[in-house]
Amino acid sequence: MTSLQAFILGVLQGLTELLPVSSSGHLILAESFFDMEIDPLSMLGFNVLLHAGTLLALVLCYFTEWRKLLLSPFTGDATYRRLLILLIIATVPGALAGLAFEDVIAQKLSSPLAVVLAFLVTAAVLLLGERSEQSRQAEHLTGSRALVIGLAQACALVPGLSRSGCTISAARLFHTTRRDALDFSFLLAVPIIAGATGVSLWHLLAGTVALPAAGIIVVGFVSSFVASILAIRFLRSFVTQHSLAWFSWYLVVISVLLLARGL
Repeated sequence: MTSLQAFILGVLQGLTELLPVSSSGHLILAESFFDMEIDPLSMLGFNVLLHAGTLLALVLCYFTEWRKLLLSPFTGDATYRRLLILLIIATVPGALAGLAFEDVIAQKLSSPLAVVLAFLVTAAVLLLGERSEQSRQAEHLTGSRALVIGLAQACALVPGLSRSGCTISAARLFHTTRRDALDFSFLLAVPIIAGATGVSLWHLLAGTVALPAAGIIVVGFVSSFVASILAIRFLRSFVTQHSLAWFSWYLVVISVLLLARGL
């Protein structure tokens, strides 16, 4: 892997993890496009670092919210304590699905064709979510609704299905405003990405995952972190005025182009 390739993959991860277009799908396609001859263990380790860059960006951008969430059991802040409980409920399905099916999904559903088909499903999910009115804040969510959003996040283990797209659209089906649905999705991303990163670090210590050269690590991590910050700031502003359906058309166009060129 060259530094340029590391930079491109880092930017792709940072942007597409948060924009509703699927980071896993874009990374698989990019790695296929570059025809990277890299040890699979090193590629796994590198992808962990890219996700760590996104995780740091999410924590920093939502630092105030996370401070209130984590302190809410001790401060008596009922609003944030309830939101914390909803996030825990919504995290469970994805965590269980990741532990049970991640390896199977990675082996069976990581081909470019599978990714393109999942892109089209994501496009349909975004359009479905945009058909719902936006009139309620996240506070109206119940435990059962949080569980549905969590199940949507679990489905996004499939490469090409956008985690943010699925969770935002699921929240929108309950008439949540775009901004609140987005914020809930981004808060929900922190524990699931942190958990996946922790598991991967454990594999790293066990020797089943390796790291590439130091220079590649720095380039990938920094580019992912900066791109993630930009994506968060852009999308939080974008959703107040614009429909997420724009991203569905992007996914349709890129899918058609990939199919036309034979992937």
